[in-house]
Amino acid sequence: AENLTPCGEHDGILFVDAEGLLRYVSGVAENLYRKLGHAESLLRHSITSLGTNESAYFAAIEGNRCFELETYEGQLIWIRKAIPVYGNDGRPRLSLPTTDHSPAFKGVLLTVSDVTDSRRREQELRVKAAMIQEIHHRVKNNLQTIASLLRMQSRRIQDPEARQLLDEGVNRILSVAVVHEFLSHDEGSVISIREVAQRIINHTVHGIIDPEKGIQLALRGGGFSLVAQQATACALVINELLQNAVEHGFADRKGGTIIVNLVEENNQAIIEIADDGEGLPPDFDLDKSASLGLGLKIVQTLVREDLKGTFELTDSVTNSRGVRAVVRFPLLPIPQE
Repeated sequence: AENLTPCGEHDGILFVDAEGLLRYVSGVAENLYRKLGHAESLLRHSITSLGTNESAYFAAIEGNRCFELETYEGQLIWIRKAIPVYGNDGRPRLSLPTTDHSPAFKGVLLTVSDVTDSRRREQELRVKAAMIQEIHHRVKNNLQTIASLLRMQSRRIQDPEARQLLDEGVNRILSVAVVHEFLSHDEGSVISIREVAQRIINHTVHGIIDPEKGIQLALRGGGFSLVAQQATACALVINELLQNAVEHGFADRKGGTIIVNLVEENNQAIIEIADDGEGLPPDFDLDKSASLGLGLKIVQTLVREDLKGTFELTDSVTNSRGVRAVVRFPLLPIPQE
């Protein structure tokens, strides 16, 4: 019986004796069978005369063990549990014989539960999840198509500054597309930011870094999981900070390293992006918009308004040169399955 799922207060109970006759039928069981057209009492009726799927009953007798089965009864879905009953001298017990002198077979205790509504809700959720995944898949495809069109346009532009702006726009679009790609493959709404960051790093390496520059990108830390609404903002933040490090830290020099470190600490997410390139300008002030380019303004807005966190940008404290960007924000609760 330990292999059976728990019974509930809405389960109907029946007892079928060794001759296959119904000796006890609870009120709940009567109501369940009434849905199938059995208007009269089922007492003293043969289990085989009901015209229903009583395979669980027969399987319990043939296998001499407890048995559970989900069956369709017309438009209804029922779960039946069957427990063989043994006993001597009129004292039945719910156990199986273990020796040749074990108690005699007395009958089968049956429980019936109607799970039609719960199964339909589960099916509706599966359909909804499939539709959401398909939407994310189409959004991802559309974003990638837009990015491809912008890349084609970028190749035709002669002005280096205009081309750079288009390339930055492409990377922003692809950062959002990465999140939708994960959501299109996963039924859940929880995303590993480490996997997202790795994709963005790959886009950065192949999209905006000149191979002759010799800039190395590394990903560290165990990362953390985010709900979808935080993951999209986080992906854009990582993309902007990487682009900022490449554009300003290594504009006039070759060789160097950019490290992305992802840490969870006291239910807070910490994203640190540090480079060993050029430091900040002497007059740089993160609180003055005149000091910021578009990328850093995007980071500030996303961190403050979407992630409800903080953003710091300082000269590196561990190296003699370089910049360290740190974003901290509280993790939203992960939905329970």
